[in-house]
Amino acid sequence: MKLPINKISAKILLFFSVFWTSNLFSEELSDAESFFSREAPAYPIADSLLGWIDSRNITSLNGEWTYIIDPMNNGLPEASFFGGFPKNKTQKTGMELIEYNFEDAEKIQIPGAWNAQNEKLFFYRGPIWLFKKFNHSPKENVLTHLYIEGSNFTTKVFVNGSVVGQFEGGYVPFNFNISQFLKDGENILLVQTDNTLSESSVPTHKTDWWPWGGIVGDIYLVETPNEYIRNAYLQLNPDNFSEALFKLQMATTLSGKKIILEIPELNFKDEFVTNSSGFIKQNITISPELWSPSNPKLYKVIISTQNESISDEIGFRSIKTKGQKIYLNNKEIKFKGISMHSEPIGASGPAFSKEHFKELLATASDLNINFIRAAHYPYTRHLAKVADKIGLMLWEEIPVYWNIDWKNPATLNIAKNQINRLVQRDQNRASVVVWSVANETPFSVSRMTFLDTLLAEIKNFDESRLTTAALLSGNEEQFRSLVIVLALQGVKSQWVNPREKIILKAILDQANIPTDTELSFSISIDDPLGENVNLISYNEYFGWYYVTFFTEQMMIPEGTLRRLMFEVMPDIKISSSFDKPIHISEFGAGAKYGNHTDKIWSEGYQAKLYEHQLEMLSKNPQIQGISPWILKDFRAMLRPLPGIQDFYNRKGLIDESGNRKEAFKILADFYKNQWDQQIIEN
Repeated sequence: MKLPINKISAKILLFFSVFWTSNLFSEELSDAESFFSREAPAYPIADSLLGWIDSRNITSLNGEWTYIIDPMNNGLPEASFFGGFPKNKTQKTGMELIEYNFEDAEKIQIPGAWNAQNEKLFFYRGPIWLFKKFNHSPKENVLTHLYIEGSNFTTKVFVNGSVVGQFEGGYVPFNFNISQFLKDGENILLVQTDNTLSESSVPTHKTDWWPWGGIVGDIYLVETPNEYIRNAYLQLNPDNFSEALFKLQMATTLSGKKIILEIPELNFKDEFVTNSSGFIKQNITISPELWSPSNPKLYKVIISTQNESISDEIGFRSIKTKGQKIYLNNKEIKFKGISMHSEPIGASGPAFSKEHFKELLATASDLNINFIRAAHYPYTRHLAKVADKIGLMLWEEIPVYWNIDWKNPATLNIAKNQINRLVQRDQNRASVVVWSVANETPFSVSRMTFLDTLLAEIKNFDESRLTTAALLSGNEEQFRSLVIVLALQGVKSQWVNPREKIILKAILDQANIPTDTELSFSISIDDPLGENVNLISYNEYFGWYYVTFFTEQMMIPEGTLRRLMFEVMPDIKISSSFDKPIHISEFGAGAKYGNHTDKIWSEGYQAKLYEHQLEMLSKNPQIQGISPWILKDFRAMLRPLPGIQDFYNRKGLIDESGNRKEAFKILADFYKNQWDQQIIEN
């Protein structure tokens, strides 16, 4: 149908009037900025987390997508006159000026990081647009949700040109109800991911791991009834093994909704009714076989309403501390652990699949461990599900790392959202025994307030697990005493050369310390956060970093100080003023696989450090857990040393291809033959 000439003319005049007035020649504008930016649309926040995801009616969107790099952030609706990628304009006649084309763009596999799939993007930090077409047929009384397991670090979602919402903060799952945006037939999903970090993000702009960008976990369409179960919790009472706490939340405040809970193997079946908030909280009586590393027993649990059913495999166990000991199912246990990053063996990018974690945990199990510290951020749900089945205990963590913007409410909200979603996703995983809220954060009043808020958030959802944070310790006075201990050892050691002995004796004379003094170094972990956590966790690097700080002040070669440190380490005392168990959450040394020199970065040096560390730690009775740093070499922008690091942190016991270094066997033998022998004998 042709429009009358006068109507076409009126539309053209109206367009030019608005365009010229608002964008080019307005006297009220100081510059042409309005031409290059527009008012941003409202970006709704993500819905409350949808739990029990694997038992729901899901359609996977994993697989091949296309992408466009957008370093100037030009594709957003608010970006500029030249942007507007969500509209996905396409050529009709060949005469349209369109400066993007998702159909012919480069391809990428999702889940997966774009900086692992295109070497040109290896160091890129910024926005990228991900494009996917899918078919959909709407159903009556059925909602469709978009579920993303993890996306780094700011994510904006568009469906068929419409704004769906935004999620701030990486690694954790989020979901949106997209029913209103879908149409029958072909639909277009655009996801803008931006891996830029800042001083106010979580983590901050500087981390010692790679800022993998993109969708780093599964992405699903999830169908639910209009009235659906949002999430449910079922965990054993740690003080009564015949009782479990059952909590359930409907997505709507639906009173009187009948819920059936079944555990067929335990012959348990009971009916519950939601309150006015659509919530259930009730204790149930069961007699389960307890989950443990030696017996990772799981039970199928089914929850159903009149119009839906969800299920999961859940193990029942207790974890708690009493004094300076850790108890699993009321039996004393030590954490025989290793730390790891979420990177697969023999492949670049983040680990995200069940297969990735099966290989990682199988390799870790050869160390004779019972515990994994999953640092420094949440991994996908597949880690805990694999750990549940094979019997490994887990520490899970959010990336509150180094110096966060403690006073910024927006930063706190990101961290709260991360811990909430991590806990709500993995709250039924028997393997998860520790929630950690931070790593190596310097003390301040604002930091205490921030972390105490996160600990309170955990308690809102789950009080059945231990809480912790990986702490730093040691003040100037304490490390000055370490210098004295090294000097005393140096003047006594026959191999130290005369010049070095003169310097070391001068240090002792200045401190009025006789050379025949018997003195060992001790350090107490007294961070006030220890009052509010169950497990006192401590990162220490005796034999690796500390001597580097001392060598210039003492005017003693670093090689001499390293050898002296090895000699004093077995007598170092580590304790805490808090009557709680200590977990050594990190120690280690860098080593390049295949380097068999007698210098640092060699397998031999790393092996010696492990021998001295393990001797030291085994002599400290308050230490009840160890997770050395780290299972596998991992990517890190802070580690550029050519020929050695090549942008890998080399503290792994295996390299990126899975080759085992000498220290691997040392730790495996220690865990097998020494670490918990006293408990076994008792």
